Amino acid sequence: MGFLDLGDSAVKKFLLAGATSLALALTGAAHANVTPTLVSVTPSAGNFLYTYKFTLDSDQGLVSGSKSAIFDFAGYIPGSVTSSDPNFAAGTELFTAGLLTDPAFTDDPTIINLMLTWIGAPYRISGGPFPETDFTLTALSKFRTTRFDGYTSHAVKNNGPAVGKDTFNVGPIAVPVGPGVPEPASWALMILGFSGVGALIRNRRRLATLAT
Repeated sequence: MGFLDLGDSAVKKFLLAGATSLALALTGAAHANVTPTLVSVTPSAGNFLYTYKFTLDSDQGLVSGSKSAIFDFAGYIPGSVTSSDPNFAAGTELFTAGLLTDPAFTDDPTIINLMLTWIGAPYRISGGPFPETDFTLTALSKFRTTRFDGYTSHAVKNNGPAVGKDTFNVGPIAVPVGPGVPEPASWALMILGFSGVGALIRNRRRLATLAT
């Protein structure tokens, strides 16, 4: 999508997040259970409507309180988050606790997290695998430009010897970001750049002094 604005630091975070998720999956600590994807960003009355698709994997089920969180949805318009399914409560939090988090990303406690919480009866908690199921969450932001941040999801295994056991999934997801707000890694690169320029100026002055 043309509006996606990702720098080198964001790409590095994306790759690190993918590697982290893969490592967790290989160790059995986590795997894909509920995975969000940004489907579209469309103008809406001066703001921008973000549409996310959440995919419930075939070997996963949901119990009351199963949650998915998208971290740091900047520019959130209060009251705008909605879900396509009445069995989900769509809401927000400033800080999300009690779920697995991806070490490649941090949860900024000053920026809204989008939350999707299952409030219906137990769903597909045994007898799987089943066909994948998609759910939709939408929310408005003041900002159109995006960057990668993290998501986290909780579900339960619906088949095999681990049936009924909690599963967790983490990874990268595109979220809105305010203009002129560099990521921490970008700040580090900028500081290194300024330091390099300063050192270059000092060396040139030193060479000029020696020449005279």
